[in-house]
Amino acid sequence: MTSSPSSFKVALIQMWPKPLDAEGNFGFAAEQIRIAAAQGAALAVIPEYHLTGWVPEDPTFALSPAESTRYVQQYQQLASSLRINICAGTIVSHAPGGTDGEPPRLLNTSYFIDHDGQILGSYCKTNLWIPEREHLTSSIVYANGGDRTATATKSSSDATFQPHQVFDTPLGPVGILVCWDIAFPEAFRQLVLAGAKLIIIPSFWTLQDMNETGLRHNPDCERLFVESTLVTRAFESTAALIFTNAGGPADQGFFGCSQVTMPIVGKVPGSFTDGSEGTRVLDVDMDLVEIAEQNYRIRQDLARDDWHYGYAGAREATR
Repeated sequence: MTSSPSSFKVALIQMWPKPLDAEGNFGFAAEQIRIAAAQGAALAVIPEYHLTGWVPEDPTFALSPAESTRYVQQYQQLASSLRINICAGTIVSHAPGGTDGEPPRLLNTSYFIDHDGQILGSYCKTNLWIPEREHLTSSIVYANGGDRTATATKSSSDATFQPHQVFDTPLGPVGILVCWDIAFPEAFRQLVLAGAKLIIIPSFWTLQDMNETGLRHNPDCERLFVESTLVTRAFESTAALIFTNAGGPADQGFFGCSQVTMPIVGKVPGSFTDGSEGTRVLDVDMDLVEIAEQNYRIRQDLARDDWHYGYAGAREATR
């Protein structure tokens, strides 16, 4: 493991992905990464679906494997030339392989690229939001060859696939989750058990993700969901969270609120409070993670062999 800096600067790149305009969206993201690097950011994070937006019914919504590789390589070149780490949001592409006659399997994948331009890890979204399930393939389903029942029939002791992996990076041990993953504390637990202290969360979350009945009770409920859940997850995981959401017009439901969220202090000042496009460069004080752990001892409890919540199988699988 590389040594982790006690603090670093992160660029939250909040952008409005224009539907199906991969070249234009990439150009905007690349320019924002250059701005971030000029401001001393060690890491730039882009939203989910940043290349095409959420237009799943269109056949060009998902990139071919070759197109996906080309954009990832362009991010690698940017990272190397600017000496900046990049979490390249997510890129939706056709899964390799498959058989004739089967519907295409679409994967929603995020990549961590270091400042040398090397891909240190990738993560395919595991917990799909309800409308996504008609179009995308979860990492769990893909790992089981498309069998949705395979994981459910395994006991915790014989399940070998761990969807949530930790990458050794210049910023320390990093995990990636995507959008709706934040609704599941189990995802964070798996990353914490594997040693993650920094968790990056590219997202495409809007106010319209609630149904009309719920919106009549609270039209701002999805913002409340996100902001309260991020603070909770930071505290209960003793981890630094970097959440980068899509931005865009408020009348289309975009609320943005990209942010750095820490234990002890919560949402870091300077984070986005609305859906405006642009880049914010914030300090990430990793000492807060250490102070919180010394006080709450969450990781210490999870590491106990006699811990009473049944994480032993997950812990052994990540060793």
